[in-house]
Amino acid sequence: MRSAPPPRNGSPNIREMKRLLLGLAFFTSASAVGTKPGSNKHQLVEVPPGVYRLGDSGHKLNKPHAFKTKGFLISDTETTNAQFAAFVEATGYKTFAERAGWSLVGGEGSAEWEWRRKDGADWRRPFGPDGPDAMKFPDHPVTQISGEDARAYCKWIGGRLPTIDEWETAARAGVSTLYPWGQEFDPKKANIWNGASHLKNTREDGFVLTAPVRSYPPNPWGLYDVIGNTFEYCEGHPPWMSSDDAAKRICGRGGSWWCASFCCGFHNLLDIGSMVKTASLPNQGFRVVFDP
Repeated sequence: MRSAPPPRNGSPNIREMKRLLLGLAFFTSASAVGTKPGSNKHQLVEVPPGVYRLGDSGHKLNKPHAFKTKGFLISDTETTNAQFAAFVEATGYKTFAERAGWSLVGGEGSAEWEWRRKDGADWRRPFGPDGPDAMKFPDHPVTQISGEDARAYCKWIGGRLPTIDEWETAARAGVSTLYPWGQEFDPKKANIWNGASHLKNTREDGFVLTAPVRSYPPNPWGLYDVIGNTFEYCEGHPPWMSSDDAAKRICGRGGSWWCASFCCGFHNLLDIGSMVKTASLPNQGFRVVFDP
């Protein structure tokens, strides 16, 4: 850190002092976090108050910007099938896909960007009646829920979805690289699509679809799967999104098991995706934020 210049006429250089203090906030805010147990078996990571540097000058849409927060708690993993099942059992909640009687599915053998309508696909059977039973995979992230479904769960538990800047702050954990572990992607550290196309998965990361939460190393603050496994719903919209789209869509970050460099490619700390807020897919999930 560069030293401040000497005072002029006995007065501090206010602009330089502010710059140094802002830099100190970036440093101290990224240095001390902890975990604590939360409701419904969530484990929470504490993000301290501070000002955080987000975005990147090389990104066309997520430009460098400062984000100031009073601090928050965020679940260390994506919400699981078991946790969502507890919500449904307590409330009788029916997801949008359950009420519609169908949802969209895809996976190995699909063409790029191919999502097909499947009757009976919902959070219990994310790929339809003939696919895997979510209740046999209680520690996998829940999918086939819409943004509105995720909001309902968060309200029930006394929390909310993270904002797009809160998500990036927690996912970065103080780093400025494209991934929590560095600038180059490592297939052993996240669950994305392995292979030259969606016709065949090479299973390099050990999974074709979702993986159990905590299957890969956490980021420096203890959050798992901020890259891959499922896209994570977030509140708020980036400045480039139109007001019409903002009213109809909900943002998602971090990429998923379906993402690959040749298709989607949003499995990083910078990109911001979106989808219709009442739609659901087998690669969409969420984690919960609690205010201190």
